[in-house]
Amino acid sequence: MAKFMSDEYVSQVQAALAVDPKWSESTKTLKTSIAFNVTDAGQNFILTVENGTSAFQKVSPGSAAEFSFDGTYDVWSRVAKGEVDIQTAVLKGELRFRGSLTKILAYRDRFIRVAEVMRDVPKEF
Repeated sequence: MAKFMSDEYVSQVQAALAVDPKWSESTKTLKTSIAFNVTDAGQNFILTVENGTSAFQKVSPGSAAEFSFDGTYDVWSRVAKGEVDIQTAVLKGELRFRGSLTKILAYRDRFIRVAEVMRDVPKEF
């Protein structure tokens, strides 16, 4: 079992998204990039989405993306366990969001789906 937010885990999330019909359908006309930054663990990944195809890439802190979610390992692990959702974590200030608020509202279901897939991929903390 992969350690949460390790390269192996993120690779497994990418593979799960590739075969997920909800994700494929909701992103077939989407082009965006989403940074997932674990601020206290030095794990930074950008999910690039283009016309239904998605790929994670490990990046350095502060790498440019259309949207960015920054939080501690503890907050991200609670998201992955289903104890808190991304939207609630942002509203409570536990995750820092950067990007267009208008677009994030339009893409909301897609971000929720990524978190659901993150929860479903087997992992250890």
